[in-house]
Amino acid sequence: PYSRAVMLCSAQVSEMLKKAQKLGGDPFEDAPEFSVNQAFIFIKPHAVTEQVKKLVRNMLRERSINVVDEGVITADVIAEGALVDHHYYSIASKAVMTKPTQLNPPESKLAEFAEKFGVEWSQALESGAVYNAAEAMNMFGLSAEALTAKWDAAKASGDCFKFGGGFYCARLGAQREGADAPQVVSNGAITKTNLPKSLSSGLDALSMSQSDGMDYAEKMLLFPESTIKMAIETLKEVAIDDFKSEHYERAIKHLTIAISLDEKSHLLFSNRCTAYLAMERYDKAMEDADECIRLQPNWAKGYLRQGSVYFRMGELEKAEVVLKDGLELDRTNDALKKELEAVMNAIAERMARQRESLEYKERAIECFNDQNYKGAVDLLKKAIKLDPQNHIFFSNRAAAYMALEQYDKALADAEDCIRLQPNWAKGYSRKGAALFRMDKLAGARDAFEQGLQLDAQNAAYVRSTRQELQLVMDAIAQRKEESLEFKERAIEAFNVQNFKRAEQHLSSAIELDPENHVFFSNRAAAYMAMEKFDRALKDANECVRLQPAWAKGFSRQAAALLSLGDLVGARSACLRGLELEPESTQVKEELRRVELAESIALKDAATEAFKAQDYEKAVEDLTAAIELDATNQVFFSNRSVAYTAMQFYEKALGDADECIRLQPSWAKGYSRRAAAKFHLGDLQEAKQAYSKAWDLEPTNAKTKADLEHVLSEIAGMRVVLPERAAS
Repeated sequence: PYSRAVMLCSAQVSEMLKKAQKLGGDPFEDAPEFSVNQAFIFIKPHAVTEQVKKLVRNMLRERSINVVDEGVITADVIAEGALVDHHYYSIASKAVMTKPTQLNPPESKLAEFAEKFGVEWSQALESGAVYNAAEAMNMFGLSAEALTAKWDAAKASGDCFKFGGGFYCARLGAQREGADAPQVVSNGAITKTNLPKSLSSGLDALSMSQSDGMDYAEKMLLFPESTIKMAIETLKEVAIDDFKSEHYERAIKHLTIAISLDEKSHLLFSNRCTAYLAMERYDKAMEDADECIRLQPNWAKGYLRQGSVYFRMGELEKAEVVLKDGLELDRTNDALKKELEAVMNAIAERMARQRESLEYKERAIECFNDQNYKGAVDLLKKAIKLDPQNHIFFSNRAAAYMALEQYDKALADAEDCIRLQPNWAKGYSRKGAALFRMDKLAGARDAFEQGLQLDAQNAAYVRSTRQELQLVMDAIAQRKEESLEFKERAIEAFNVQNFKRAEQHLSSAIELDPENHVFFSNRAAAYMAMEKFDRALKDANECVRLQPAWAKGFSRQAAALLSLGDLVGARSACLRGLELEPESTQVKEELRRVELAESIALKDAATEAFKAQDYEKAVEDLTAAIELDATNQVFFSNRSVAYTAMQFYEKALGDADECIRLQPSWAKGYSRRAAAKFHLGDLQEAKQAYSKAWDLEPTNAKTKADLEHVLSEIAGMRVVLPERAAS
């Protein structure tokens, strides 16, 4: 039953209606023409009585709301149209309309959920352990009343959890006495699906977490063998269904649980191997195939699994051997025969491609000798397409690209050659030649030297490679000489504070010699002077990388980190530098700057603690600050105030006196002393200290007021002092 009413008011609502329709995606172009607000009112089914209807009419009438129409909606119409569900959409959608995987619980609540139930929300979803109300009734054959009773029981036992308004969940099959929901736990993941209820009583204890000190093998001893076998068979059948539905991850989870119950079943490892193969997780598949054969070396199907893994990994010869071993055990196995036939066909196809690719290679050599480098590249492309694992094809094409002066492509082919055959010296020669032409001298040098190490006994190779290496070394020496000239110019520019010019000269030096750590150190100093701290840090890091045993590099690092506000990183860099050079003046000076910055940070933290009336924390931070810098009178002054607030007046006086000793012309130190003396009952000393503070700051109104207060206490009457002019 419902009532429909109109609320009379003078407010215009046309614009509001248009905005609401736009936000809500209303299909109509124009909003209805209403001059007043309208509202739909319904009385909830449990409250539909003549008395309630009369009460509603009277309340509306008293508020000048006109009821324009009334009607009744019967229970079958409400149910068929899911009217209540749609009306309470935000709640009903989570309870019966939305799948659990479509829900978005607040991020802030996920950790609480995991802590309460011992499983991550994502894990519970993946394992199929979460149902909405409609699914739960269908899955477990429950009526609405029965489900409500279970929910109430879960709530009473503390197994109910609130994600947010109208969004709750409960564990209906908790591991406790009286639990009757089927549940198996493996590594914290819960799965309830597809297990018959008849297994639940026998398997509940297996769902205990590993924290109880028992592994699954020990728990198995608690149950009849028939129960365990039934569980394993059920899990295996469920995994088969998962596999057929292409839910391979779920199949693996179910088989993993089954294996934990029977680690000697070669069939389970065989089945899980197949699931891993379907997911192309060949390393895991191979582990299971190996274990399957280990457990049952006379079972031909294990060799089929292992051969299939080798086949899909492209290791055809190994696949051939393993599959033939399997056929020795079972010569009638059609699956083995079919797989072996596929492997042999693949080997034959590969051999045919290799023969064809070698023909392209020979023709490419002819083109190269005729200086038709473009033709050579084209033919080698075809060879590589047919046999992409042949490193010589990439080496030869690198040579052709070099002749075409396409050095970047030559370098890419040289690197592919090395990737395919990392112990072949010629690949490094190709790389060195390409880098040399690209003006990357350090890389070229390293490549040639690596090639010489790999083929030191080949006289012809050594002779030609050393000649190329010498050209590289000569170029490096020339570059170093030029780079040092730029370094000297940079120093001159830096000394006259032309930091931009210094940075330019050092950049030129680095371009010529990118391995000189001093250049990066100097440019870091220039960037620091220009307040480009991120660039300074980048150069300091490069300096440390190039010369990790040079303390000055860590000093540069610390300076940049300090300027960027990373005090922890700055201190760490200084300590590393001092490990290398304990007497380094530069590093010590940098560490001192870090300590001063740390002390200021501690002072600021103490100020915040004082404001929060956490005086002990304020004292702790200020004490730490003083340990870092015992020359800062402000720290003693502030700690004196904190001690006063804690009523430790003797300590407050000691800090005030130290503050005065450090800075005898600072008025605040005398004010701190006066406050301590006042609380200690020494009014004359307090008067003298406040008088000194007022002499130093004659316009300080607070000091004047404090002095007047002390004088009033001494005189037993109110004392007012005349104003003073600034001295």
